Amino acid sequence: MSEQPSRKRRARGSLSADEILDAAARIVEQDGLDQLSMPQLARTMGCGVTSIYWYFRSKDDLVVALVERVTRDALTMLPPAGNGAWDDELVAYFTAFRSLMHRTPLYREVFAHRSRLTFEANRLRRQVLRRTDTGLELLTRPGFTPQDAAVIHTIFSNYTMGFILREYSAADEDQEDVAAVNASVTQLGADELPTLVQVENYGSIRAFDDERFLAGLRLLLQGVRYELQSPELTSGHAKRPRSTKAGSR
Repeated sequence: MSEQPSRKRRARGSLSADEILDAAARIVEQDGLDQLSMPQLARTMGCGVTSIYWYFRSKDDLVVALVERVTRDALTMLPPAGNGAWDDELVAYFTAFRSLMHRTPLYREVFAHRSRLTFEANRLRRQVLRRTDTGLELLTRPGFTPQDAAVIHTIFSNYTMGFILREYSAADEDQEDVAAVNASVTQLGADELPTLVQVENYGSIRAFDDERFLAGLRLLLQGVRYELQSPELTSGHAKRPRSTKAGSR
């Protein structure tokens, strides 16, 4: 029985940094960022591990370069803040961010698990922070301090990324899961669940979809608008004084 021919190794010097990053991105999209390794990358590319180390001294260097590329691409595709109403602009931005994460698994992996590196990448730090500064400026328009604007913007960011991660972890749930939840509520009945039995199709309400995402943004905006009228927020810094009735202590 003849032996199968071994895979031919690539000639030394035939690689490029961009080609290595392309292959690394494909692995991350298929298996996740935690599964990326230099030996796996070398096997995928048909080269020796030492050939990759010639371009990237460690996996950490490779990941930083990949984060830089992903962040640069994302910044070009996300809409800059416009001159519209601040609340409309916030919804438009975070809706666009979620759509971008849907389209590109690589972006989800990077922004969900390695977002810290976007601030450490020297070549992109200025762009990332300028985009953040623009987002805060949206919230200073209606009267928030920069401190409170930073807190609010972070809350929106955390909500959006948390929704995306939960959305994908629940991707395998289907109509059978919805039916099982509803059946459990019915089975336990009003004696144990006096409020929940009054909710129509509770299983579907638990879904992660466009409607639920926008509902969450609207609720957050309601809270932000309330803070404009009755500020006692968020940052732990000195609160603006409320008016008091005459003669009260």
